[in-house]
Amino acid sequence: MTAIPDRHDDPHATSRPVRAAAGGTTVPFRHMFTLGSITTVFGVAVLIWPAATLRLLGILAGVWLIATGVLRVVHAFRRDRDVHGLTGQVLSVGLGAVLIVGGAACIGSSATGAVAVAVILGLAWLLSGIAEILLGLFSRGRARVWLLLIGAASIGAGLLSVAWPDISPRNLVLLTGITALIVGTGEVTVALQQRHPAVREV
Repeated sequence: MTAIPDRHDDPHATSRPVRAAAGGTTVPFRHMFTLGSITTVFGVAVLIWPAATLRLLGILAGVWLIATGVLRVVHAFRRDRDVHGLTGQVLSVGLGAVLIVGGAACIGSSATGAVAVAVILGLAWLLSGIAEILLGLFSRGRARVWLLLIGAASIGAGLLSVAWPDISPRNLVLLTGITALIVGTGEVTVALQQRHPAVREV
């Protein structure tokens, strides 16, 4: 029976990603925690104002998409290539760029109607969900389960947003807020689990 050493044995452990499990990929704590926190705050902000105007939702969603997009791009250039590889960096930069463009489009489309905002948010949820599932497939243990569930929830919300052509502004606000809250808290949970890993047997 071999126990994984406690992270306190290494004073620099907090600045490095923590492996989800032996043989799995890493889930960087700072990146995942920040991403989840931003998404959770966005979800709470939206749900606080369930009767928010469509323009306010578009602005909040646009700022959220731009913030998460920038975070993904910055993280892509900070990550360890030995862990994720050049392909992972390119995908992260690509997704980040799409989210930034989508955020700008969301802010600009907020005055045109709920359908435009719903489609943009739906595509963002779909792409983010695919990214979470890909990360989950290369992870192990509880992180794998959480990431797959988060990805599935994100994709489900994305499909619903895109396939609901006559969605009302109020329903769009509720769908967006609830989805962001679920995804955000899930990402924070994954980050905290990797930040304070329990002693495992291998």
